[in-house]
Amino acid sequence: MLGHLESSGLQDLFPLTNAGSKTDLIDRISGARSRITMFGLTRNFYGTDELRELLVAKSLEVPVRVFIMDPFCASRTDRYRLEPAEAAMEDPARYMREVLTPLTTAARTGGGDFKIYLFNFPCNFAMEMTDDTMRVMLYGHGKRGTDGPILVFGKGTAEAGPTPYWDYFESQLAWIQHLADADEAPDPWRSKGIRVTQC
Repeated sequence: MLGHLESSGLQDLFPLTNAGSKTDLIDRISGARSRITMFGLTRNFYGTDELRELLVAKSLEVPVRVFIMDPFCASRTDRYRLEPAEAAMEDPARYMREVLTPLTTAARTGGGDFKIYLFNFPCNFAMEMTDDTMRVMLYGHGKRGTDGPILVFGKGTAEAGPTPYWDYFESQLAWIQHLADADEAPDPWRSKGIRVTQC
């Protein structure tokens, strides 16, 4: 009999975004065989030359989906009110110029199945799904987004099926993708002004 921690599918932990967590992410993306789906606040790391080129290359093999908070939406302004002063000075125009525009250009011109979406609602954690692994980064108060701990979950086993943790986080990504794919956001989300739009 497995204990609740062993049966949770928890594979790894990182205290914050550091060299080890970045290496783990790159390795997972490089080895992806079926899908790559990312969701989070700014995803600045995706805009670096190394990762942008890797995502474009992988989009020739598997679908790549990246969901980023709209840099001009009220939720992003509100999030940065909670971050330390050095992070709260984030400039949306600079983000567009240095991260989002190069990333969306690469997605459109790379020749693969690479789509980037903007959403306009708050988020308390980031999710990075590659195949049957989910990395979850927590966003805290008074901390940079990159200061949050990262939990790495596996899907589960063939015998036992998906874990409740996997089901929860995968359902979050499925909900966001559903909004992105809809011609018009269904209620109650439409009446609340929730938007997920492709760049």
